[in-house]
Amino acid sequence: MLCWDVLSPVLAFRPARVVERLEPRSAACPLSSKDLIRAAAELRLTLPLVRAPTPGVARAALVAAKQLHSVLGLALPAGSPPGPWFKAVVQAADEVAAGLPIFLAGELRVAGRRDAEVEAAFSEAWKLADAGLTHLTLDLAAVPAEARAEVLARVATPALEAGLGLDCVVARGGELEAGRLFGDLARAASLPDVASLPFEAPATEEAVHDQVRELLALCAALAGTPVLRRGPVTPGLLRSLAGSPVAGCDDGGAAAELALLALDLAAGPGAEHSREAPLAQAEAALGGGALARLEARAYGEVLDFLERLGTAGSAPRIARLLERSRVEQAP
Repeated sequence: MLCWDVLSPVLAFRPARVVERLEPRSAACPLSSKDLIRAAAELRLTLPLVRAPTPGVARAALVAAKQLHSVLGLALPAGSPPGPWFKAVVQAADEVAAGLPIFLAGELRVAGRRDAEVEAAFSEAWKLADAGLTHLTLDLAAVPAEARAEVLARVATPALEAGLGLDCVVARGGELEAGRLFGDLARAASLPDVASLPFEAPATEEAVHDQVRELLALCAALAGTPVLRRGPVTPGLLRSLAGSPVAGCDDGGAAAELALLALDLAAGPGAEHSREAPLAQAEAALGGGALARLEARAYGEVLDFLERLGTAGSAPRIARLLERSRVEQAP
C-alpha cells in the first residue's frame, strides 16, 4: 500500500488546469513532467513512460506502478482524442493509484512549415494542454531545419503557458544540428525540458553500450538538457539505463502490443480487422474475462519494465524531494 502521508503533499503540485478537469476530491496525481524530470535528475532516476492506447493498458500500468511505488508516465497515441483518454486515465489513477506521481504525455507531429500546417499543430497542442495532459512531445522531422526553432516556439506556446513539460524529438547522428536548434530555442526562451531520441531494439550487448553512449553524447551536445530514449527495449538495455544520467525511457509499445494481441484473440478469426477500429472502442466491447486477461498481460509487461529500469520506490523519493523544494522556496 502506498504511504498516503508521504505522497499526499505532492498533490499540491498538480497543475491548475489538471485540477480543473478532475472530479471533486479526486486523488489522481498528474504532475507536469517539468517537475518530475528535474527531481528525477537530482535523484539519478530514469523516468518510465508507457504507451497506453486504451484505458485497460493505462489501468494495468498504474497497478504495476502502485505495487512498486514507482513514478509513471503514460503516453497517448498521436492523433487520439485527448479528452476521453484523460478522463479514463485519471479515473483509474484515483481508483488504483491514489497520490502516485504520474505524468500524461501527448505527441504531436508537425506536418511542415507552412502557415496552415503550423496553425493546425498549434490548435492540436492547445487541445492536448487544455485536456489536462502534462507533457508535450513535438516531432519536427517534416519541418526544414532552418525553420524548426521558429515553428517549435510557436507550436509549443500552449504547453509553455500551461506549465507542461516540453519534449522535442531529434534525429540520430544529428548532435550538431540538435545543438544549434536547442541553442536557438534557449535564446528564444522556448528551451524544451527534454529531448527524445528514437532507437531500434539493440541486438547485442555492444549495441546496448553504443546506444547509451549516444544518449550521453546528445545530452552533452545539448549543454546538459536531459535526454529520453524512445523505441523497443531489451532487458540488457534497461539494466544499463538504471541509475544512469538518461532522463527517461519509454517501453517501446510493448504493453500496448500485448493488449492488441489480447484484442485479436478475443475477436477471433479475422481479428486483424479489429486494429482498424478505435482501440478503446474495441476494448470496451470485451467481456469481463477478456478484459481481465488483457490487463493481466499489460500488467506483467509493465511490472517487468519498471523493475528492470530500477524505478521501484521512486514515487516517495520524488514526492519528498518536491515537498522539500517547496519548503526551501517558501519565504
